[in-house]
Amino acid sequence: MSRGDPLDLLGLSLHCGATELQVIRHADAVPESAQTVQIYDAYEDHALSPRGRAQALAIGSRCAELGLAAIYASPVRRARETAAAIAAATGLEVHEEPDLREIAIGTIDDDGAMTMRARLEWLALVAMRDGSWNGIAGTEPSADVRARMLRAWGAIAARHPGGRVAVVSHAGAINAALGAIAQTAHDFVFPLANASLSVVRAGGGRFLIMSANDAAHLRALSARESP
Repeated sequence: MSRGDPLDLLGLSLHCGATELQVIRHADAVPESAQTVQIYDAYEDHALSPRGRAQALAIGSRCAELGLAAIYASPVRRARETAAAIAAATGLEVHEEPDLREIAIGTIDDDGAMTMRARLEWLALVAMRDGSWNGIAGTEPSADVRARMLRAWGAIAARHPGGRVAVVSHAGAINAALGAIAQTAHDFVFPLANASLSVVRAGGGRFLIMSANDAAHLRALSARESP
């Protein structure tokens, strides 16, 4: 015999006061040209690419159907611009949350030879191979990333009990937080698509991953780009 909905019993249902975090990776912001960057931090200054702007509009349209209570975003430009598209579609304002920023990667000595795209692809390779970026000297420690991300998610959830909230962040930081919830040592659980959606419930003193890396809203864009 059923003893009731487990989400109710764990305090993770919306009608019991839990919060549903719609966790969104920012849209694409890699320049289409073969631009070379001297330091990784230069990526922080880039606006969304034309592809990224289309992705942001798509996630904005999807979020417009969710009845959001609020929008929060990393202060980094690519996240703010993605959040702005969601704000335009929902009529909500964007609240910046510094703890949602990306993992700070240590200095990479490549003599400025890599294009931005090549650099980001190399970082993804390291993450998929090692499960983290800890092998890069000077990188923000895993424990620090996990702590600030879960602190931010918890604080946001506490402000919106029973509601759905959009949270725009970055692939590395989101992965680290999901890894913490899943209780894995890996900070890179899986590749997250640009403008993808992962759903996390927060309530009853715990987090629960409901879904991850949903990119269904981007299918029409992919179809248009197919040869």
